[in-house]
Amino acid sequence: MSWFLRFFAAILALFIFRPSDAAVASFAPSGEGLRFRFAVISDAHLEGNNGDKHDWMGEAFRDLSAASDSAYDALVMLGDNTMNGQLFEQGMLYGLMRKYCTVDTVLMAAGNHDICGSDYNLANYDRLKKRFIRYNNAFTDHEIDELYHYAVVDGCYFIVLGSDRDAGVAQYLSDAQFAWLEGVLKEAAAGGNPVFLFSHWPLNDVFPDVWAEGHVGEQSEQLKAALEACGSRIFFFSGHLHMGLYGDERDYKTEGQITYINVPSFGSENTNGGVLQDTGLGYSVEVYGEEVVVRVRDLVGHAFTEYTYRFAY
Repeated sequence: MSWFLRFFAAILALFIFRPSDAAVASFAPSGEGLRFRFAVISDAHLEGNNGDKHDWMGEAFRDLSAASDSAYDALVMLGDNTMNGQLFEQGMLYGLMRKYCTVDTVLMAAGNHDICGSDYNLANYDRLKKRFIRYNNAFTDHEIDELYHYAVVDGCYFIVLGSDRDAGVAQYLSDAQFAWLEGVLKEAAAGGNPVFLFSHWPLNDVFPDVWAEGHVGEQSEQLKAALEACGSRIFFFSGHLHMGLYGDERDYKTEGQITYINVPSFGSENTNGGVLQDTGLGYSVEVYGEEVVVRVRDLVGHAFTEYTYRFAY
């Protein structure tokens, strides 16, 4: 079955995207002593009938593959990777990824558009979840059996959370996912390294003025308590809000050992907050010995913006 999915995706990639004539110059990290580097994209909303989004995604994968000196060690796609979770949309996404992206470790998070039923995908949560996992395992080396999973990069845990049922625009974490998370956080704490946590949904009280319903939901306090109890330095990346960027501390919030970082929508208009509302934005994250540097990059225009955030750990 995997060979058929790969063949199907390759055919789609061949016809939906032609690379631009724009040169994609290689680029080095911003400082000395880099441990590793990874990229984060959220809310690509790849859609069957939207050619612009096909082009943006293809250019982004070209951009991610142009880094020099220290190539990206990982790419995290933070959910709502597709608009409707359709077979066609999954095929386009992974076809473009397979053809143009050379990042070895790719971690896929699921958002509500990927796994929640709608009039446009003719499927329910269970079917969409199986589809998400099937495509992930056919096209990435990071095989999963649940929507929550983790990988270890240079000793640092990359933890991806999911939703265990269709909760609309909110998230639902089962008892099994909470138990799994607490176990993984305990393992991560033993290593003494920062932890990178990825979830499509932010906690309720982090960016509350943007979109009141666009958060974890009823389990937000329980999730926050689990994260605070582990004692690790955590960087929590979330999307979903389409709030764009302000270019300052409104894009993130640090409470104790946890820094919450908003990721703008890559593929749909950012209308819910910030002054920088362009599509095509993603993060290039550099991890040094005592600092995490988050650089905002225009992945479609192949250039860094003026915005950079620095966090000690």
